[in-house]
Amino acid sequence: MDPEAGQITAVLDWELCTLGDPLADVGYLGVYWTDEGAPQGRGNDPTAAGGFALYGELVERYATTTGRDVSHIEYYRAFGSFRLAVIGEGVYARYLNGVMGGDDVDLEQMKKGVEVTAQAAVDALDRL
Repeated sequence: MDPEAGQITAVLDWELCTLGDPLADVGYLGVYWTDEGAPQGRGNDPTAAGGFALYGELVERYATTTGRDVSHIEYYRAFGSFRLAVIGEGVYARYLNGVMGGDDVDLEQMKKGVEVTAQAAVDALDRL
């Protein structure tokens, strides 16, 4: 905080900070971004409700603002989807093997979510 200016000067989220390529975050955002009118893979992306910029517009604004080359953003989107699929598969496996407690979880829906996310990685690579 800058008490003299009365504003926030920096935000640090130690758990989610990126120490690598900043485009990894832009690509990962695309994993959760569904353009209005597009089919929802996971069925819960709030951006599909409308009123949000298209993901491509967001990426172009990022490129304009930062000067970064975003021509391979789909690679980063694929990486983010693959990463999320691996995390989801790990959670699914723990539930399947009874090591996640007694939560009432729809394992078929969880399995489908992993498959959809893995396919999103392939689809992003196909767009390169």
